[in-house]
Amino acid sequence: MGATKNLSLAETEYTINVTFKILGKHRNTFENEIRQAVKVIDYKVVPDTQYLYENDQVFRNLIKIEKQAKKQKQDYINKNNK
Repeated sequence: MGATKNLSLAETEYTINVTFKILGKHRNTFENEIRQAVKVIDYKVVPDTQYLYENDQVFRNLIKIEKQAKKQKQDYINKNNK
């Protein structure tokens, strides 16, 4: 086996996914600041789906399927990502 490089936690690169709300008047400033501070992999505005969730059974079923798929994916990663 080859030698492994030991990195300190401060030098380790992490991928972090976070979702939060911000007022529209701050959106552009926020995006510019975050892009200067970190390497942005994905940036998207999440649509408000509250009305659909409350009033559309098909949409609720899609959300349920999506949650199950995400859980299965995470379980698979945890089991196989050595």
